[in-house]
Amino acid sequence: MNEQNVETQEDAEAIEDQSPEIEEQDAALDAQSDDIEVAADATPDASKDTVEDKKILRTDADGPETNDLLLAVDEITTDDEVRSQFRALLQEQQKRQQETTQRLKTILDSVVEGILVVNNGGVIEDFNKSATEILRADEDQLLGTNVDMMFIDRKATLRHRLLNKCISIRSGVLKYDYTETMAQRQDGDTFPMEITISPANLTGEMNYLYIFRDITRRKQAEESHNKLESELREALKLEAIGHLAGGIAHEINTPSQYIRDNLKFLNDGYGAISRMLGLAMHVLWEHRNELSDNAFSKFAKQMRDADLEFLLDEIPHATQQSLDGINQVAKIVLSMKEFSHPSGAEKTATDINRVLENVLVVSRNEWKHYANMETKMDAELPHIPTHVNEINQVFLNLIVNAAQAIHAAGRTPEEGEITVKTTSLDDSILISISDNGSGIEPENRSKIFNPFFTTKEVGKGTGQGLAITHDIVQTRHGGRIWFETQVNKGTTFHVLLPAEDRTGRQADGKKKAPTQA
Repeated sequence: MNEQNVETQEDAEAIEDQSPEIEEQDAALDAQSDDIEVAADATPDASKDTVEDKKILRTDADGPETNDLLLAVDEITTDDEVRSQFRALLQEQQKRQQETTQRLKTILDSVVEGILVVNNGGVIEDFNKSATEILRADEDQLLGTNVDMMFIDRKATLRHRLLNKCISIRSGVLKYDYTETMAQRQDGDTFPMEITISPANLTGEMNYLYIFRDITRRKQAEESHNKLESELREALKLEAIGHLAGGIAHEINTPSQYIRDNLKFLNDGYGAISRMLGLAMHVLWEHRNELSDNAFSKFAKQMRDADLEFLLDEIPHATQQSLDGINQVAKIVLSMKEFSHPSGAEKTATDINRVLENVLVVSRNEWKHYANMETKMDAELPHIPTHVNEINQVFLNLIVNAAQAIHAAGRTPEEGEITVKTTSLDDSILISISDNGSGIEPENRSKIFNPFFTTKEVGKGTGQGLAITHDIVQTRHGGRIWFETQVNKGTTFHVLLPAEDRTGRQADGKKKAPTQA
């Protein structure tokens, strides 16, 4: 133990003897450093090199300072063991520095926010990996560049406003928060950005950390969310109108019944009055000679002046047309009432032919301007269990789509044709809705039932109609829906719904359900 203490003391004395030499070498190194800085100042790229020397976020694992110290240790003229110990200490320090630097680099490269270190003059001195990815820039394009290049506002008014906010944050007047603005990438592409600036003393001088993130996806999500909210509000409004439609239909139906009954009474009563008037005129003609002078002539003149013959001919037509009109009103009202009648949670027995008739009446204004409607209803169609409101929506979507396809094909109302056909099969009901419209392009056929897919112009379609139809038929009712199409010739949508024979008849004579191509 005493021997070891003696050796240690001797080593310490040896180091003290070498101290003047080490100090002289350090002074020489400092002089060399000063010469290097002077040479850098004289170089045209000195400003960029100076910025490069101030790297913080992109510090290399092997720092040049540590390597210089190791070289200096090798030049010290002292005992080899002392030099080895000193070198080992420096290497251990270097290893710890490498680990710390690598840990910091990993953390900074992992954050999604871009980070820029900017000096008082607005020059970028350092940055992390995310900054280069967001701005789509190489390191050389960022280093030493003015930070204004990322702002669309070239007058730097936004940056000055951010710096003022930064001062307020530093003084505690304002809380740390982000500012939304539009930014510009190195390739000229613009994007929405959130950015904040915070003060940072990283190299002994006051710097600023520009922390920013690309919020394009969030803005797109917000836009999509707002669009869905708008559509939901519209759907809720239509749902409210649907709930009111039943009551409105009832209120309209009551006075319509009065009008219809009174018109029928007038039409029937007119026949009796017309017969009595004809008989009276016949009797008057036979006994005209028995009347006072000019009595019959005066009566005949009054008849001509009143145009009685025209009235006798046209009044029956007018009352009949009024009856037809009020019957049409009653039919529309009844169809609206049945179409909008809320269905319960359970399926109910449904007459598909009746549902289609109601849908055609309610949607008449959507197709009458573009096509003629032909129906081929199977009179032997059994009632099947469905959610009536949902099936109404399916048929309404398909009929409106058919009318729009005919309009898109440029056909006149006389040329346009929509055919609605129902067929009772072995264990199901087949509904086919055909049109002679534009057809479906081959590249769109696989996507036709995808949510939000539409071939219509912006603002004229949400891409939800056929997606909802597909879900109602296949998920809610266990059926199938498919289509056959030819470009510029038309499309037929087939809806196959499972059936239950409510009449108790055997289905031996029914056709088999087709297999989907």
